[in-house]
Amino acid sequence: MASLTLRFTTLDVFTTTPFLGNPLAVVFVPPSARPHLTQSAKQRIAREFNLSETVFLHILPGDDDPPEKKQSPTEGEATREIDIFTIEKELPFAGHPTIGTAYLVLKTLGWRHVTTLLTKAGPIHIQLDNATGAVRAAIPSAVHIHRQTLGNLLTSPPFTIAGAEKVKATIESGLSADATIRAAELTAPIVSVVRGMTFVLVRLPGLADLARVETGNRIDFAPLVAEKGLLLDEGEWGVGFVSRYYYVPTPGPGSGSGSGPVAGEEKGDERVALRTRMVELGFEDPATGSAASTLASWLTISEGREKGCGFEITQGVEMGRKSDIVVDVVAERDGGSGEVVVKELYLGGSAVVVMNGNISNDPLLSARLPPKSWELSGLGIQSHHHRSIPHPTDLRRDFRMLCGLSGEVPEEPVVSRKTGTVFEKRLILKYIEENGTEPNTTDELDPEADLLPLKTSRVVRPRPPNFTSLPSLLKAFQDEWDALVLETYNTREQLARTREELATALYQHDAAVRVIARLTKERDEARDALSKVTIAPSGGAPAGANGDAMAVDSQGLPESLVEHVQQTQQELMKGRKKRPTPQGWASTDDVAALEQVSYADLSVSHASSLDTESGYAAVGGLDGKLDIYSVYAKTVERSLDIGEPVTATVWTGSKVVLATSKGSVKVLENGAEAASFNVHAGAVTGLAVHPGARILASVGVDKSFVFYDLETLQHVSRGYTDAALTACAFHPDGNLFGAGTQAGDIKIFQTESGVQAESFHLGTPVQSLVFSENGFWFAASGKGQSTTTIFDLRKSGPAAQVKELQTGDAQALDWDYSGQYLATAGSTGVTVQMYQKSAKKWSEPLRTSSPAAALRWGEQARSLVTVSKEGVVSVLGAKE
Repeated sequence: MASLTLRFTTLDVFTTTPFLGNPLAVVFVPPSARPHLTQSAKQRIAREFNLSETVFLHILPGDDDPPEKKQSPTEGEATREIDIFTIEKELPFAGHPTIGTAYLVLKTLGWRHVTTLLTKAGPIHIQLDNATGAVRAAIPSAVHIHRQTLGNLLTSPPFTIAGAEKVKATIESGLSADATIRAAELTAPIVSVVRGMTFVLVRLPGLADLARVETGNRIDFAPLVAEKGLLLDEGEWGVGFVSRYYYVPTPGPGSGSGSGPVAGEEKGDERVALRTRMVELGFEDPATGSAASTLASWLTISEGREKGCGFEITQGVEMGRKSDIVVDVVAERDGGSGEVVVKELYLGGSAVVVMNGNISNDPLLSARLPPKSWELSGLGIQSHHHRSIPHPTDLRRDFRMLCGLSGEVPEEPVVSRKTGTVFEKRLILKYIEENGTEPNTTDELDPEADLLPLKTSRVVRPRPPNFTSLPSLLKAFQDEWDALVLETYNTREQLARTREELATALYQHDAAVRVIARLTKERDEARDALSKVTIAPSGGAPAGANGDAMAVDSQGLPESLVEHVQQTQQELMKGRKKRPTPQGWASTDDVAALEQVSYADLSVSHASSLDTESGYAAVGGLDGKLDIYSVYAKTVERSLDIGEPVTATVWTGSKVVLATSKGSVKVLENGAEAASFNVHAGAVTGLAVHPGARILASVGVDKSFVFYDLETLQHVSRGYTDAALTACAFHPDGNLFGAGTQAGDIKIFQTESGVQAESFHLGTPVQSLVFSENGFWFAASGKGQSTTTIFDLRKSGPAAQVKELQTGDAQALDWDYSGQYLATAGSTGVTVQMYQKSAKKWSEPLRTSSPAAALRWGEQARSLVTVSKEGVVSVLGAKE
């Protein structure tokens, strides 16, 4: 047979951005390839892609013809069969392969004549929304809520074969060590959306709990499913794939866009937003359409939404592959039972093509297929013959087929298309009648479609004469013995080499452990010695040293700066509670009326930071340049070449301070460099100035924060954390210093001593951090999040997160002096969030669609100065 080549396409599903969403491979199977593409070959291809799912799309002749040559399709021509494989087995249905294939067929390939995808779970009607470019699929749902929970099985397992201790060990081995998550897992409902797809739906209290779910906690559900009636209800629902699906309801509507209800169907207008994670089998899935459909159906039923509901589900955020899933549920109340039942279920989303390529059958499909008389081996049947018999004609008489049930040679052999196992026809038909599945698997077996009859030649050719004499037989035995001796020698030689390599590796490991132990001991001794060194109050060198100031953990400020911090705190705290909004401060209407009044192109080509002072703006860029822009004159007054990529900028008095990616902190005064510090061992990621204007702080990827005296231009103290730092800010009273980490925590330190006072969890790497002038709130935004979180310093744990604002990707934050307005800037635009203290609620007076990398409030909050990554500075103000 000629070489067989298959085309394939990979897509990222439930996203419009490449390298987000859930990857999917779609392999095109033409009619000529179908007889040779066995179940085992498909499984090998799926393992080669190593994605969560791989789809085999069976195409028809003429699919690649131009649209003008296509004729009106018949019912069969409008349907395309798909097979869905994980790296371990075939699935009857999965959501993201269905949406990805539908998008490829309808949008990318333009096969508008295709209206149905045929899966093992049934036909799925698909359609394209021409307005949004998204697709939606009518899921063949049959929702079933099982009576068991994991908690019930631990207390009173209804076992027959498996013992109670075995059931308990299987479940407890994969439960979360976190008490909150574990309690939710034990009480979670177990729900099937179609026969063979079941999920344990675990509701968690908040996003912080969702972020703590670990991928390594695996429950092997297979033995629990295999035991009839143990985990799943008996009958048709007692088989298939089982996994856990974690979810958290989020405030406000989701950000996805559904395609609306089906024409002629009544459906509620409410849309529910959810954040989810699919963590099972030792890995995390970026998007799980079947689980999302199951969750949407369960919530519709359990909450009594008799008109149905729309769900906008965000998944994959924690693993950096954000996916937007839309599920529309059409429901009604059953007249007999009075319960809400799911009538129709629609899964929607978009996709983007990433790769196209070909699969050669040489490595995967076994290009040199056997002759016609050997075609049985293509189905996975094993032949047993003596290695010394060279003639193919003799293989037929030594070819033995044994029944997978009785172990005997079958009188009427049939073979399973799914596993390639041979059975006696009468025995397998009886087994299917009683169990409905193939022996030793949970796969459903159809006698008509999945069992193929086998035919063997009735004529057995005799052995050649040279294999009937005693000398020939003795020579064959001698050849076999020689081959066995050589194989044994090679095996022993390989074993000896492996033992030597293992001994070397163990020796190297032991040496490495000893070196690490010695270095750890030396480090601890050095830290102990350094902690006893007396540091001069001015922040200079220790007494008796040669001028080299050395940093120690939790190093406090010199006494003079401690007094400065305490005095500043006392002065600022006195009038804060009774401080009125300054006269002439911008009102809500003033803020809502802000619009672009001027803009200018800077010499900075990749702006990263911005700060303002007295009508001027300092803009730093990753191209190593700094521009001084006059807001009133609307022009760049000075450009400086810093020579290093600028990562942060602050302006205090006459000094402009810059941080760079090479670890430098530079102080500029009157256009000249007044001081330069190289304390950080790595990029500096944030700067902040103390309210008293004397202390400067910097944070960096080396997990340290450093304080400097701006009067003496010396660094005076240093502290360390357990994670790289990404942002920082001083409390408006100056007594506290906040720093955001790459691990998703906001750590609060005492300014005087550098000792950590509190820690708050955001869940993703912190991008920006700013304190409110009210003294007890601060706002933080994280990488990959579409929200900005408000924390309360007076609370701890999850209760400290008092509000999540839907601001989009907030890369920079700035709170005005009155504490009313929080401005955010990001790739989706600029927003202003307002807190009305009298009504105790939040509102959004302003939202623009112009992207910005940084921003600052102008005088009396009557203007906003922003800068985009491209180096365009804009001023939002009132039109004259």
